[in-house]
Amino acid sequence: MCEYCGCRENPKIAKLGTEHDAIVDLADRVLGEVEDGSETVEGAIRRLRQLLDPHVRGEETGIFRVAETMGLGNQYVYELEDDHRRFDSLFSAPALDVEALEAVLDEVYRHIAVEEYDLFPEVARNLRSQSMGSRS
Repeated sequence: MCEYCGCRENPKIAKLGTEHDAIVDLADRVLGEVEDGSETVEGAIRRLRQLLDPHVRGEETGIFRVAETMGLGNQYVYELEDDHRRFDSLFSAPALDVEALEAVLDEVYRHIAVEEYDLFPEVARNLRSQSMGSRS
């Protein structure tokens, strides 16, 4: 994920980034397992939710609230929260097949990319600016 802007120097952003790495790794692994028949879609979703659910709660009570106070709600936060609700709904849908799982995971990857390459760097820049301003 993002390694270019220094946003992971912030411990809270670094934690979310590490969680993103784990989510992507698990998503790739379980999709392969579903495709080769060694895992069911339901089992894959259950395993993914073990990582996704606490991660989403952390984002929505942490960095999203910080970003909102920076005026980034309309630019990023509200759409990302909508994604979270949509993912929850899709992962709760009965009889999700492998193609639907793959489509949802593609959206999860896109969502993570927006956070990693857009939201997190913007929040980090704002935090650095605020820190520099408070030193003046």
